Amino acid sequence: MSVKTTHIGVVTTGHGPRDEYLHYHRIFLEALGADVRITVRHIYEDLTLEQLLPHQVDKATPNLGAHVHVQGAVGNHMGDGWEHRFFELGFATKLVQKTIDRLEQEDHVDMVLLACAAEFPHGAISAGTLLIHPREIMFSIAASIAHGTRRKPKIGVIVDAEHADHDIADWKTRPFYENIELEVSPITGSWLDAARQLGEANVEFAFFFGYGVGLAPYDAPDEIPALERAIGAPLILPHRATVLHLRNLVGPAMNDLAYLPKDWNKA
Repeated sequence: MSVKTTHIGVVTTGHGPRDEYLHYHRIFLEALGADVRITVRHIYEDLTLEQLLPHQVDKATPNLGAHVHVQGAVGNHMGDGWEHRFFELGFATKLVQKTIDRLEQEDHVDMVLLACAAEFPHGAISAGTLLIHPREIMFSIAASIAHGTRRKPKIGVIVDAEHADHDIADWKTRPFYENIELEVSPITGSWLDAARQLGEANVEFAFFFGYGVGLAPYDAPDEIPALERAIGAPLILPHRATVLHLRNLVGPAMNDLAYLPKDWNKA
């Protein structure tokens, strides 16, 4: 019996198109030998900017960030006509759930991936299939770093300055927190400045919870490598971690012999 193509639904938190997510997840997974189909939906795909404006908030209010279409906007890394804005978390969360439902009911996906690593209210979103939340994958990696070592690994995190206190509180709720040394670097200027701060602190691993950072059409090709160089340690990003996690959930099975010398197997 052949393994069927796995249909993965991707939820973005703004307007579309977001073809970088279509290409990245498919090409990366196929490079690892997976057989997948990707469908991307956007939580604001049926809403204009004018309809969203009553729900726009500042970064100090619980929110979900979104790239949206703004006529005349220039300079965004998505290209002209795009801006990154913030919308009330409760309003956005309801539309995330609606988009999950549409992917399952209309597109008949096998699993749903959130293309964001934001925190949602507990129990506010769910899927009838599988719901892949990159935030939890990131924390599982942090837990694995802390597990079993007799010392406290030094873990750095790049966070939005406005969310720093909340993010620190979230890390403190994790069962492994007492087994790590956490260094938080709020973004008060550029990402690179925050990365340099982690480098100066000599962290062993760094986390940046920005899903898709470096993938937009006008992101500098060296943007993410420059962050990692400034940190001087592995930089763990949610889109990378999620694709590697997904490969374990989709078929066909990887050809492990491809990673051994050609004459290794004697059968």
